[in-house]
Amino acid sequence: MTSKATWQRKELALLWLLCSAQFILIVDVVVVNVAVPSIRSALDVPDSFLQLTSVAYTVAFGSLLIVAGRAGDLFGRRPMLITGLVVFTLMSLCCGLAQEGWQLFAARAGQGVGAAMVSPNAMALLVSSFREGELRNRALGIWAAVGSAGAIAGQLLGGVVTEYVGWRGVFLINGPIGIAVVTAAVMMLPAPPGRRREPGRSAEGLDVRGAILLAVTLGGASVLLADVSGGESWMTVSGVLVLGLLAVALVMTERRATEPVLPGGLLMRRNVAVANLVLMLNASATTSALYFTTLTMQTEMGYGPLQTGFGFAPITLVVLALSPKAGALVERVGARRLLGAGSLVSAVGLLILVFTASGSGDYWTGILPGLVLVAAGNGLAYAPSFSLATAVPEEESGRASGLINTAQELGSASGLAVLASIATLGALGGLGDFSLGYLAGAGAALVAALLACAAPPPEKNDQSDDGTDETDGISEPLTARKGRTTEDS
Repeated sequence: MTSKATWQRKELALLWLLCSAQFILIVDVVVVNVAVPSIRSALDVPDSFLQLTSVAYTVAFGSLLIVAGRAGDLFGRRPMLITGLVVFTLMSLCCGLAQEGWQLFAARAGQGVGAAMVSPNAMALLVSSFREGELRNRALGIWAAVGSAGAIAGQLLGGVVTEYVGWRGVFLINGPIGIAVVTAAVMMLPAPPGRRREPGRSAEGLDVRGAILLAVTLGGASVLLADVSGGESWMTVSGVLVLGLLAVALVMTERRATEPVLPGGLLMRRNVAVANLVLMLNASATTSALYFTTLTMQTEMGYGPLQTGFGFAPITLVVLALSPKAGALVERVGARRLLGAGSLVSAVGLLILVFTASGSGDYWTGILPGLVLVAAGNGLAYAPSFSLATAVPEEESGRASGLINTAQELGSASGLAVLASIATLGALGGLGDFSLGYLAGAGAALVAALLACAAPPPEKNDQSDDGTDETDGISEPLTARKGRTTEDS
């Protein structure tokens, strides 16, 4: 029997290992933003395709999260996590060595595949490694803080690396970091003793065809949206037809699948559907705001990569300060009200950026006020989104968690593609800057606020096994969950 002191050290080491893996993945969602102008010049990437440096990663990442988590259940979370880290590291090196735009986009998609293998299995290992109660809650709190910080701190890291190393360093730095994390994972994540696949338990529940169709459909949609402002009309029409056929094939495949990658029954729950849709809208608005602001500061205001990166430091602090407090407010204010308020605050921030984020302004008056409100809105909305999305019976909680994380990633990807195209069209129409893009983002956040406030709450005890009250979309109190265990793979 391991002593308590020794076990505590092991738990802490494991926690930081898993959080470090997640931090790298989240940072890479946005770290490339500051390097975009340098990438455009070095690889001669057209403006209409520039957002694919981000979209290629987030589409692959988000579309494969659920199926990668399911694969971890079937084949073991440790091997899936380690394999994902290796893939992510190798693809990062390919990004740093890319000589053409298409090579960079393909390698970024490869990074997303590796990231999707790591993230859900890292969280599953974290949950199964800590006992239900205060210790696990503290671990999950650190996990959430790391994710929130990484989402915005990537801007700062990208600025520093781009300034002193160059845009290739943004990707090549993942090489030594990835090797260190892989080595630590091999040493610290022992294979579960005696754990084997149960007789009759096969991979038939792994909806591979559905996952492939989903990724191809979303990837094709992103490419089409990225080229909407500069492509030929016949190509646009052909692309729409092909995407329509892919969407039909996806729906038919998912209806026949035993374990579909897009679980329709789960999405029929009103609290789950609303939370996922609201988070997608907020993620699209926020990701686009960060993207537009990065380009505005560098191409319109004349700031360098380092100055631009440091410009996001205050925003990181706002998210870190508000996100933990929002979790405590959920019980007092209600998840839907808090989610609506956070979305509304983000919408106001984006509306301010419509009028202030331009080449004639500066960071302190043109960027900071609006971006602080966007960050504050996200800090308030993050916790209630997850509360509503996971207000489901226990047997559906794992898939609900995977679904809400998928919604966040896909919202970032599809939203950036749509809003960046809108911004490009606005600039071609003489509006200048990214005003139309910010305005579209504000509209998305406002729709999210209205959905959160106007949607009816889930019914009481909606198919719940433990007789809990879900009147505000919040599942049973934490104390009622004691005794549950999560199967470790």
